[in-house]
Amino acid sequence: MTSSLHGSSIKDAARVLFFAPAECLPANTGGRLRNYHLAKALASNARVTYLSFSDDADQASAMQGLAGVCERVIAVPRAQSYGLTNLIRGVVGRRPITVLNYTTPEMAETLQRVLDEVDFDAVQVESLLLTAYLPVIRSARSRPLVLCDWHNIDSEVLERYSRRAPSLARSLYARATVSRLKRLERRAMLEFDAHFTVSERDRASLLEIAPAARVFVAHNGVDSEYYADDSCGRSYEVWSDGAFAMAGNPPRRNRVLFAGSMDYFANVDAVAWFAKEVWPDVREQRPDLVFTIAGRNPSEEVNALSRVPGVEVTGTVDDMRPYYREAVAAVVPLRIGGGSRLKILEAMAAGVPVISTALGAEGLEITDRENILLADSSKQISHALTEITQDTELGPRLIASARRLISARYDWSVVAERLIDAYRSLINDCGAEREAFAKVSA
Repeated sequence: MTSSLHGSSIKDAARVLFFAPAECLPANTGGRLRNYHLAKALASNARVTYLSFSDDADQASAMQGLAGVCERVIAVPRAQSYGLTNLIRGVVGRRPITVLNYTTPEMAETLQRVLDEVDFDAVQVESLLLTAYLPVIRSARSRPLVLCDWHNIDSEVLERYSRRAPSLARSLYARATVSRLKRLERRAMLEFDAHFTVSERDRASLLEIAPAARVFVAHNGVDSEYYADDSCGRSYEVWSDGAFAMAGNPPRRNRVLFAGSMDYFANVDAVAWFAKEVWPDVREQRPDLVFTIAGRNPSEEVNALSRVPGVEVTGTVDDMRPYYREAVAAVVPLRIGGGSRLKILEAMAAGVPVISTALGAEGLEITDRENILLADSSKQISHALTEITQDTELGPRLIASARRLISARYDWSVVAERLIDAYRSLINDCGAEREAFAKVSA
């Protein structure tokens, strides 16, 4: 490797292969948003090839929007997940089902061809789902740095799921997979050259596994300019009946909003619990409020919630901003999950007070009652919603503080700077090490 990261830009110096389990466009999930913004940040400073699986032709077509950002975009069709063969191999084999679902001969062949065509300085692997391809990457003639981006710690997420799985069979399968994931995570800490995490909390967890590993934090972020509405939090009124409105800017705020992919088990569990355990009490006190569940691919269980009085299920929403403008609060009643939640950052950037469980806000550097309200029980969440609708000072204070936090730490521009700084350090250090090795060998 002869390239370096001296100077503010690495565009002419480094080539990066961004290797992801899925397309990042349309950016309609937390994982896709992260992949899009990290790839975009790297592409503004280096020559990036984006390689991923593609689930269908429509998504592959949407990825053409990345062609103007990355030097090259390559998609490989992916077979159906959770086939019977993989389910069995996930129990009796060495690799967990989550990895098997993304391990195909077609991807291995494509990856090998791409590595033969281009001498990459670094390969960024998005999550442990693609660890089966490490031998192919390590065999590349350019000997690239191999970096792992941990969107969350998979074993932790699945362990939490096993406690709330909808059936005993799923719970037992999840527990068996957790042990395989933990072994995989321990190996990954040794096999990758460096790692990125979404939070300091996750970084500390990985360093417990391998204290000598190089682990950098690249937070999840938000495009604050996209979500910003200057009227939010600036002229914030509470009407006599407790409903919110922007001064001189109807309609009133009457939505309690949950945003997220509604085919993701953690989100399904969250809205189902909220609708059944929290919403009846809120509805009794405030029949004018509407609980809006906004997100793609609602499951059958989620669609059934629309029969609950005062609950609406929107399905796919192309632009969340109108919903945020009508929201009295965004709720994040998660009981399962890991990493950090982009939905909290988006609500904060949009000027909406956030009420979250402690687990839901995990990984974010937030402070209860300063920029968020933390509540775990159904009664605590109901009380927090009541407080938001009655306290004329609380909402604006939370909004102002949350926006300062976003600007200082969680805007994607800030995340990009930290990512590029880490790359600069890693590639320069690697170059120095190889030069020293060459001298010794000579």
